[in-house]
Amino acid sequence: MSELLFDSEWLTLRRRADHQARDTLLNEEANYWLTTRQRSHIVDLGAGNGNNAHYLIPWLGPQQHWRLIDHDAGLLKDARRGLEELIQTHHPDAGHCIDTGEMDLNALDLPSLHQQWPIDLVTASALLDLASESWIEGLVGQCQRIQAAVLLVLNVNGHWSITGIKDPLDETIRQAFNTHQTKSKGLGQGAALGPMAAFNAVDQFKAAGFEVQTRTSVWQLLAGSAYTKALGFQLINGWHQAACEMLPDQTHEFDVWFVRRQTQLNTGQVGIEVGHTDIYAEPLAS
Repeated sequence: MSELLFDSEWLTLRRRADHQARDTLLNEEANYWLTTRQRSHIVDLGAGNGNNAHYLIPWLGPQQHWRLIDHDAGLLKDARRGLEELIQTHHPDAGHCIDTGEMDLNALDLPSLHQQWPIDLVTASALLDLASESWIEGLVGQCQRIQAAVLLVLNVNGHWSITGIKDPLDETIRQAFNTHQTKSKGLGQGAALGPMAAFNAVDQFKAAGFEVQTRTSVWQLLAGSAYTKALGFQLINGWHQAACEMLPDQTHEFDVWFVRRQTQLNTGQVGIEVGHTDIYAEPLAS
């Protein structure tokens, strides 16, 4: 999984946009599911430095017990330290309830874990669009076998825009970036599904006998704010690099676009919106 490398600085930078974008209805659905169980065991895949758990802990009940899975031991260490403090703030009697596991997600085996530590809810944030169809199929099958509910959020759906001033190159760059997103990211065999991942997962969960709900979660970065400038720089830089890689004959045009858009961002003339699709899937009663 060499492509799936995200540093703590980037994950921390995006946390505010992630949390503000999320639709609360799916949190309520997940919480209600957990109240019907005798325990609340939650596995977070690709946990990074704990962004997803950091958001969900205040929404879920006092009996929650997390197992964070990622291939980066350093990020998991940061996550555990921050989340143990957070959960004691919201649920001071919860005791120890944050565990971590360093693992390549290509070796994920939820049924084996379930035998030792029954899993009620599987979560992931900003992960699904990096996966191939085969990996998603494997995840769906494993969740079906253990009859766990699933909350997969902030899956890029291909819709983004720079707001405030139109630019004729935006659409070309957006399409090039979306194509770049389908290059293999090392999560499963073959190409990543990129913007189509959420739609593919919805179809697969429904076919596996899950009741599925979806909501949009849009990053809305307002023009002029210091936060928009910081996160926006990273976004525009990434879009530019991907477009140059996919359409090298247009590199000069894209370089000019990059300078133009960065200037507009820094002077507070433009904002940014990035679309995501969130999924909650629950096993139907047998």
